[in-house]
Amino acid sequence: MKVNASQLIEIGALANKGTSKSVNQENTTTVQNSDLKLAADTYHGSKEQIPDATCSRPIVLGEAQDLIEEPEQTSARLNEAYYQLYFNGDMYKAADELAGEYNQFMSELTSSDPQLAQKDWAFSVDKEGAIKVSGQLSADQISYLEDKLNANEKFVQLANDVKDNFLKYTELERGPSEQGTSEYWGKYDVNNENFSQIIDMRALVKEQSTEDDVSARIGYNLNMFGFIDNISSQLRTKAQATYAA
Repeated sequence: MKVNASQLIEIGALANKGTSKSVNQENTTTVQNSDLKLAADTYHGSKEQIPDATCSRPIVLGEAQDLIEEPEQTSARLNEAYYQLYFNGDMYKAADELAGEYNQFMSELTSSDPQLAQKDWAFSVDKEGAIKVSGQLSADQISYLEDKLNANEKFVQLANDVKDNFLKYTELERGPSEQGTSEYWGKYDVNNENFSQIIDMRALVKEQSTEDDVSARIGYNLNMFGFIDNISSQLRTKAQATYAA
């Protein structure tokens, strides 16, 4: 059964409304059992497919063959990582809410300083958890934007939620071993220190759903496919695939 954008977003709507674990498990089963294509570092349009998360044998480490996790644990871990990263999990939900805050900020900036609002700039979260602005701006303009954005506690918290969930679930995707690997986002070396140098969060929240009838009807700010593809593109061009399988 083909899974299209509308079906994935409808699945996400159910997860948002409801109830919970049984829905999330159903969604992650859909990831495994559908023929949805997920490339090693892009969301769709590839010949590769997300592997079955169920392992045929326990994961072991080293000559002593120490048991790290049972096959059932591996399956549950990958199910959770795939759902949280590539569907409307916690990271996407935080980004979607952040997009609403960004829209409000840009509306105010357009009124107060339309020239600055039109400039090409970026923002991310630094290792201290503060909003960091970059781009072809003067030092005064960067300072002004950083002061404004960091003064919005909700904006800062949501931006940190996006970052924290990305780091948490890419690590989960790699697994408990120090030699963990991944074919997908988990293969990239993105951490607390270098996140702001790799992920431009302004580019993420600009993936608006204005032309996406299903997203708009459900009430999302972001187009989920555009959001996922944007992260994939940034990782592919700016991050090192240190943990590639």
